[in-house]
Amino acid sequence: MDRIILHVDMDAFYASVEMRDDPSLRGKPLIIGSLPSERGVVATCSYEARPFGVRSGMNIKDAYRLCPQGIYRHPDFDKYRAVSRQLHEIWESYASAAEAIALDEAYLDITQQAGDWDGARRIAREIKRRTREELQLSCSVGLAYSKTAAKTASEEKKPDGYFEIPTPQAFVDLILDRDVQVLYTVGEKTARKLHAAGIETVRDLQESGRRT
Repeated sequence: MDRIILHVDMDAFYASVEMRDDPSLRGKPLIIGSLPSERGVVATCSYEARPFGVRSGMNIKDAYRLCPQGIYRHPDFDKYRAVSRQLHEIWESYASAAEAIALDEAYLDITQQAGDWDGARRIAREIKRRTREELQLSCSVGLAYSKTAAKTASEEKKPDGYFEIPTPQAFVDLILDRDVQVLYTVGEKTARKLHAAGIETVRDLQESGRRT
């Protein structure tokens, strides 16, 4: 039987925990990281802050310039680690093997527990349900035949999403005409070099490889 890998990723984890614990923050552009008067970067931000152009890793001064009406908070890592332990306990109970990537995401091998794709879908729904009901938080889940495809799948329908990529061909069909940076082995610097060489999409990269 082919492997079935589930990738689970929390939605704006730090910000979501803060909004859960302080309902007055809900629906507002919340930026977790440094304060505007300090040096530092954005750790994460709520989805309400993203239309302003705020994103993780951004210099906090740039974030404030884009979103001066945002609410800026320092992270509370002790709290996030405690919530993370609860999350991973739920997730890992469904897996024969688990690989924690960060406080808020993990790969789960659910091949044995699921038995087939219908079983895998039931596990995915159950993980999403328990995460919401027990911790009042939402997560996005990707189901696939490999870790790379599962990671891509979990990004497809964020926030609170579910997506599956059952075969290598389905993966190729999904990403073929997207920017090369959709590939997790291609970072910003590599993407710039490829763009400069006229390689914009995964299809361009594939065709370039065939020519060499």
